[in-house]
Amino acid sequence: MKKIAIFIDNLNIGGIQKSIINILKNIDYKKFQIDLYLFDKDIFYKNDIPKDVKIIFLNKSKYIYKFLPFNLAYKLNNNDYFKNNKNKYDIAIDFDTYQFDTAYNAIKCHSNKKIMWIHNDVYNEKKYNIKYRILHFFMKGKYKNFNYYVGVSSGVIDPFERVNKIKSFNYMVIPNIINTDEIFNKCNEKVLEIKVDNSVYNLVTVGRLCHQKGYDILLRQYKKIINKRKDIHLYIIGDGEDKKKLVNMANKMGLTDYVTFLGKNTNPFKYEKLMDGFVLTSRYEGQGMAILEAKALGLDIFIGKNIEKYNGYDIHGYDNLVDAIVLAKKNTNKTYDDLKKYNDNIIKSINELFNK
Repeated sequence: MKKIAIFIDNLNIGGIQKSIINILKNIDYKKFQIDLYLFDKDIFYKNDIPKDVKIIFLNKSKYIYKFLPFNLAYKLNNNDYFKNNKNKYDIAIDFDTYQFDTAYNAIKCHSNKKIMWIHNDVYNEKKYNIKYRILHFFMKGKYKNFNYYVGVSSGVIDPFERVNKIKSFNYMVIPNIINTDEIFNKCNEKVLEIKVDNSVYNLVTVGRLCHQKGYDILLRQYKKIINKRKDIHLYIIGDGEDKKKLVNMANKMGLTDYVTFLGKNTNPFKYEKLMDGFVLTSRYEGQGMAILEAKALGLDIFIGKNIEKYNGYDIHGYDNLVDAIVLAKKNTNKTYDDLKKYNDNIIKSINELFNK
């Protein structure tokens, strides 16, 4: 039986956290022993962790180490759990690309191989996100300590390689597992707070209201759509730092009657079930999991050509989203897709990785 150590900062609500939960649910525990190392005892997904997974809590290192060059912080840090703990692993995984502690402990861990999971386009993250640019400046030294690099889509591999100047044959693309059972279960929950008009084409988008997700782009394009057809309504599910700006933008553009901001919701699927199409106009992604979640529910998918490489599936993007949505027609025979082949291929890839 192979022993694998996985390091992730926390299991609070988030895309990275949901990703590891879906992986843990699909591991063959007769073949692999998993020790999950966490740095936060507040676990949102507590009931979703398989009983075979052993959870080990570690203390966080001093905050200052985030703002020291990684190689220096690595030498200075005396928060070394593995100095006295001689647990030996076949593989150690840093599943949380952005954190100091996950990398530090994955490297310190006594293991034969070390794997770094890549969740985002680091080139564009550096370009648009000043906070990440600063953090990356200090932490970039950690990446050369790993043997294998796993990207959640083909779109994140090349940027990671270019930015970090790591030439390696050991890059793999393993998209995120989509838990369609959960989607199909949750989508049946009743929607009470809004009334969806079935006589118009209902469009939905889901995500954090931030610069990366490009909702300002969406609203400008949506204005052009409204100028060409009025039988359409856009629902925006999510919250974030740009919400007030986006609501004001929609009001100023005269879209009040055509856009509904639904806010943050732990179950977007109950709304998506009532929709006709899903749209995403992100500037960049890691993997657009929301795209595949909408596909599972049988929605028409409208994404920009620029994020085609991030969806991890054969879903094409449009050069002209406005015209595509203007021509969209209601589909009264939506078909659910359990994404079985997609998920089976991912599980196969994870097994191959763990057996390297």
